[in-house]
Amino acid sequence: MTKILRYGTLFAIATLFSRFTGLIRDVFLANRFGVGIEFDAYSIAIAFPFLLRRAFAEGAMTSAFVPLYKEKTDKNEFASAVITSLGIATISLTVLVQIFPQIVPFLLASGANTETKLLAAKLARISTPFIVFIFLWAVLYAIQNSSERFFFPALSPMFMNFGIIAGVVLCELFDPHIVGPTIGFTLGGAAMFLSLIPGARRVGFSYRPTFVGARDFFKLFFPALLAMTVSELNVLIDVNVAALIGPGSVSILQYANRFYQLPFGVFGVAVSTVALPLMSGGDEDSSKHLKEAMRTTFFFSVPSAVGLIVLSERLIVLVYQHGAFTHSDSIRTATALLFYSLGLPFYSMMALLSRSCHAKKDMKLPFKATLVSFVSNAVLDFVLGLTMKTAGVAFATALAGAIGAAYLLFKLRPEIDMKHFQKVLICSALMGLVIMIAEHVSPSRLLTLVLVLLGAAVYMVLCLIAKVDEAYQLLHFIRK
Repeated sequence: MTKILRYGTLFAIATLFSRFTGLIRDVFLANRFGVGIEFDAYSIAIAFPFLLRRAFAEGAMTSAFVPLYKEKTDKNEFASAVITSLGIATISLTVLVQIFPQIVPFLLASGANTETKLLAAKLARISTPFIVFIFLWAVLYAIQNSSERFFFPALSPMFMNFGIIAGVVLCELFDPHIVGPTIGFTLGGAAMFLSLIPGARRVGFSYRPTFVGARDFFKLFFPALLAMTVSELNVLIDVNVAALIGPGSVSILQYANRFYQLPFGVFGVAVSTVALPLMSGGDEDSSKHLKEAMRTTFFFSVPSAVGLIVLSERLIVLVYQHGAFTHSDSIRTATALLFYSLGLPFYSMMALLSRSCHAKKDMKLPFKATLVSFVSNAVLDFVLGLTMKTAGVAFATALAGAIGAAYLLFKLRPEIDMKHFQKVLICSALMGLVIMIAEHVSPSRLLTLVLVLLGAAVYMVLCLIAKVDEAYQLLHFIRK
């Protein structure tokens, strides 16, 4: 079994559990707050720390940190320098938002109504300390990934979800009630960081204040951060266009995007995260690891996209349609999810190819690809968002991912196993057809869970018949 598939599967299992707790979190939020001003304000307030979480954990910080950490002789000194220098920056940013909290709604939702912006500013003061905790978490996360420890770091975001759930349960103690989950969000971030300290110590890390080695890190970090910043500007545009569409639109996209992030995090992020340390350090097998990672990405992301497209409405109704969340909200959210799902294989491929460049300390090409995707998304957001509403914003995001992935494929020209890709595509299409036929049996919510399991089983059987190697390796891994 290849390292990519073995570690990727472990990472995916941990991420699946973590994202499952995220779905439970969203069920609690949807049931208590539904779609409205309070949840819009909460979404805006946590969006800023979430942007930085993605920049640190899934983007600039790890992309710059891992290749250098792998080659450093004094790894503790290098990691300590990163913590010291970026620690000062994140604390300063947190203090700035405490003084001027209105910056957050101004940047993220200038089109929202006054009531939403005032509440978002209040909540931003509570959510911003999350930035410091998540940066420290990201360093410990990268240290353990570099030592080929992937499972518990991928599991640790569940603590944030538990914090938010606790905040929803206790929200009656706060005025307004949405303050509860916002406090839970920040305390959950602290728990994420604290949970990784024992693992970092086990691989030999101990912090000592220093700036030695920080310069090497920042030479890679700033170009990678620029690319990540441009990428996250897509979120700013999405939120602002959604705010122009009307009340509840930000919430609709938030719910749909969170659901879409489940398979993307479980498979797309999993493979690219595992591939980065394996492709780093000048290993002569890096091209082999990239080819294996591309095969694994296709194997997981294509059927996931098909499954989400076919079952989008059923899944949203199953998970979110409770309490304040109406059937009308479900239909709008499901439509947005369908269009987001079209981009799943493209964003997974874009993440992997970008990491292959980062492993070689090439930050320029991923930045160019991100810029191409950003410009495409900006134009398409206004063209499609203002005509197709929230579904148009989601569709614009998917198309922008396809354009970015195509750009990287054109520039890098990696070796693609087309026969393997064709097999995966055919097996996924047949799986989708089986699910479409089977879902007519009953509208029961319980059947939705059965259909998900049926789809996975049908896809595996078809891949075994088609002699797709990953299916045999995965089956062997499960048996062991």
